[in-house]
Amino acid sequence: MATNTSSHSQVSSNPSKGMNKRRRGRTEELGIEEERDRIEGERDRKARTKQRAEELGDSIRDASIDWGSYGIDFLTSTIGERELYDFLQRLEKVSTFAKTRADTTARLLSSLRQNPNKLDILTTVQSELSNLLQDDVYPLTDAKSLEDALGKPFRVPLLHRVTASHPSLAPTTNFGIQELLKHFAEDKGASISVYDYSIPDPAKRTRQMTVHEFRSCFRSGNTCRTVLNFLDIENRTKIQFCPSPIILQDVTTKLDALIQYDKGKTGSEWRAERPKEFFLAAKRNAISTIHIDTGSMVTWVLILEGRKIWYFPRHVNSRTVRWLALVGSQTPENYKGGWVKVELRPGDLLIMPPSFPHAVFTPEDCLAVGGQFYTAGHLGRSIEGLRLQENYPDISNEDLDDSVYSTLARILNNCSPVMTSLEKSQVASNQSLFPNRSGPPTYDEHSKESLVNVLKSYRVAISSKATKRELLELLKKKSSTLVACTPRGEFLNALEKFCEQFMHDSTVDGDLEGSSD
Repeated sequence: MATNTSSHSQVSSNPSKGMNKRRRGRTEELGIEEERDRIEGERDRKARTKQRAEELGDSIRDASIDWGSYGIDFLTSTIGERELYDFLQRLEKVSTFAKTRADTTARLLSSLRQNPNKLDILTTVQSELSNLLQDDVYPLTDAKSLEDALGKPFRVPLLHRVTASHPSLAPTTNFGIQELLKHFAEDKGASISVYDYSIPDPAKRTRQMTVHEFRSCFRSGNTCRTVLNFLDIENRTKIQFCPSPIILQDVTTKLDALIQYDKGKTGSEWRAERPKEFFLAAKRNAISTIHIDTGSMVTWVLILEGRKIWYFPRHVNSRTVRWLALVGSQTPENYKGGWVKVELRPGDLLIMPPSFPHAVFTPEDCLAVGGQFYTAGHLGRSIEGLRLQENYPDISNEDLDDSVYSTLARILNNCSPVMTSLEKSQVASNQSLFPNRSGPPTYDEHSKESLVNVLKSYRVAISSKATKRELLELLKKKSSTLVACTPRGEFLNALEKFCEQFMHDSTVDGDLEGSSD
């Protein structure tokens, strides 16, 4: 019996041992799977970390701005060249390369990645925080960012620099100095305006040069050392360089779109009108002293070949422009915040607000192209800048052209549908800058004989018995008609009507009350 019991006991214990064994096996398998999952999870985490690090590195490289080197020491052989050389040395002393918050952040992150010391990291962060307050330029990444930036006012220039991940925004950049020379090959007798630094008298430095002479200046192997600046070459190549967002944000483009032409090809009266573009050709070491561009428009510049160093004050407002008028074009000192400079390379695009003082240095032979346009967001500033140029004509290197007044008159007469109430208020606020508006000159102090002579110059028939009061009335009527018929008179009338309509609409809609809050 004992044997049987023992045998029975032994048999009954075997299933328990088997179950334990299987349980241990499953546990071991689970442990292996968990370990495998842990290893795979760790591998995935490291891969994601590496990917994020690479993306961060790419963003750092994209946001970081690497400015190139250039020399400002060169031989001078004339009084004019020495004068501009001295100006450049003084300008450099008060200038620093542009900083942006994105660039400062990128450089900060780059330095932190290379420094494992926590105390050093905190010290670096603290010292760099002061540089994150404002952008010296507004960096652009693509056409969309350009379109968005032009859709509102901007205080500092817009800058797009060509990188591996950010190609040029221009339709084409495959055009350089040699291509321009070929374009002029069949027109050797034509003339071009050039600023010649070898002429001692600044007032006489702008002279005419034949296309043949121009081509010889840039021909390979030319040893001419005279510094020449060609700033007025109209683009007649039929190649458009202007980026499309600029054309689309131009107020005149928006006004053209409002005209109800037949949109089809057959029977259409529409005529394409390309925005004017100008080539800027310059020999090495050419310098443009401080000035604003005429007409108080937004200005764009695209580099096609070579480089330019572009300088502008760190803080710009109407007081800055009046300071320029007071001290002249060769005094870079005492501008609030000093000067900012940017290096422009082939494909790079710079866009400046209206009436924006700047100076330019060309460290190597260069060809650029540019143009001007009005935007809704800057129209108020454009009108303010126009008055500044009228009051201080020497702040620009060009005279005001009648086409500026004609274009503004057309815009003011038609722009209401494409402007916001705030943009209109900024235009209306500048009406007081033109106190006489379109009113005729007064002749109350003139003698009767003087009034007769003025009326005769206008070919007005005069009665020999006319009194002085009658002569004044005739002259007042004639002067009103003449003033209104000039481009400036048309602009002033358009501004007056624009402001009257805005005030009426604002009173009806209650916008004046709302805009004052």
